[in-house]
Amino acid sequence: METDSKDGSIKELPMEIQKILANIDFPVNRKDIIEQERKSGAIPDILQELGMLPDRKYDSAEDVAKELHNIYIGISS
Repeated sequence: METDSKDGSIKELPMEIQKILANIDFPVNRKDIIEQERKSGAIPDILQELGMLPDRKYDSAEDVAKELHNIYIGISS
C-alpha cells in the first residue's frame, strides 16, 4: 500500500496510526477501521482517535489521514 502523499499527511501522523493505516484494505468505513484495529490490539488512545472519524467511506489511507488532521486541528484550537 502506498502511504506517501504530496502533502505528507500520512508521515505527520503518529507512527502507530501510520502502521494501522498501512494494514487496512480500502475502501472501508469508520466502523470497519475500528473493528480491524480492535482485533489487532490497538491501544485505547488510538481507538478513541479513530472513533472520532466521521462515519463515511474512506478510499485510502490518505483519506483517513486528512480527516485525522482535521480532528487534531479541532482539538488543539
